[in-house]
Parts: sequence; structure tokens; C-alpha cells
Amino acid sequence: MNDTGTGTDTAVDRYEYCPVYADVAAPETAADRLRRAPGVEAVAGEPHELRFGPLLVYASYNDYMTGDRARPHDFLQWPTLLECEAVPGAAPAEVTGAVAGLLRTLWDIGFKALAACDFEDELPENGGSARYPFPTAR
Repeated sequence: MNDTGTGTDTAVDRYEYCPVYADVAAPETAADRLRRAPGVEAVAGEPHELRFGPLLVYASYNDYMTGDRARPHDFLQWPTLLECEAVPGAAPAEVTGAVAGLLRTLWDIGFKALAACDFEDELPENGGSARYPFPTAR
């Protein structure tokens, strides 16, 4: 069942949204650095919104951040959230390619980033979870 409760979830719906958590102190920093990357376009009048292929990416503070120093694997505590929404009509392969490119760009810049979406298993390094694994229980 999808979030609306209609039970009409389709394969395409799972590619419409992908949150990417980034261990960057301020969303402005993430947006500014991404804006300089190849293939990224600024959205006029929106300082925290970018276009990356078929994605609209909005950088904001993570509402789940507690202010505690995050551990490398504790991505839900990372201060920046990049909300990635596919433009209408984008094919799933285009969306996964764009999110993969966004992750690689963030990693190349030197930021820790992890995607937490329905298709993270289709992304490089499982969306980043292979880079920042949870510690094993002893």
C-alpha cells in the first residue's frame, strides 16, 4: 500500500522521492558546493533548490538532527537533508542515474552522504550504506 492508503502503489511511484542525508553543517554549504558541480543548475529565485537532470533537489536542515555529534553510521542525525523529487514523467532509470550522480558528486566533494529511499539497492554502494555501515553487535 502506498502512503495515500489507496493501495495503488506502482513501480514508478517508488522513484518519485529520495531523501539524501549529508554530514554537512549547513544546507547552504551543500547547495553552494553542488551548484558548482557539472550538470547541476540553480533554480532561479530559490537559493536552496537545484536541478540535477530529472531531479529537483532542495537542501534543508534535517528535522531529526538532535545537535549531538553524529557518528559516521548515524545518518539520520546528519545535519543536512537533500530532498530529491523526480520531475513528472521521469523514467526510473533516469532517476536512479541522477541520484547516483548526486551521491558520487557529494562523495567526490568530500561530504558523507547516504540515500534512504525505496531504490537505494540500485544505487552505488547501496546508496551509501556500504560506505557508512552500522556497527555490528558484539
